[in-house]
Amino acid sequence: MENLRRLLLRTLNDNQLLILNRVASNSQPLTGLLSKLSQETGIPLSTLKLNARILREFNLISYGSVRERRLAEVEPVGVLVLRLMEADERAKIRLYD
Repeated sequence: MENLRRLLLRTLNDNQLLILNRVASNSQPLTGLLSKLSQETGIPLSTLKLNARILREFNLISYGSVRERRLAEVEPVGVLVLRLMEADERAKIRLYD
C-alpha cells in the first residue's frame, strides 16, 4: 500500500491535488470553483482548467459541461487518493511530534 500511495502522490502535481481537495470540500459547478481558486491562489484559470481535465481523464473527478450542468464531484478513485493523502499527512505529523 505504501508504494501505491507514493506512486499516486508523485503522479499528481500540486495544482491537481489542490483541485481534487477543493472539489471534495465544495459542492458547486467546476467553473465557479476554479475561478474562485484562481483568484485565491493566483494560478491562471487556464492552468487550473487543464489540470481539471487531466483529473477527469484519470477518473478522479467528474463534472458537467455547457449543455449538461452539474456539480463537480470526486469519483471513487479520487476518494482513494484523498484518503492516501490524509494518511500521508498524518504520518508526517507523527514524525515531527
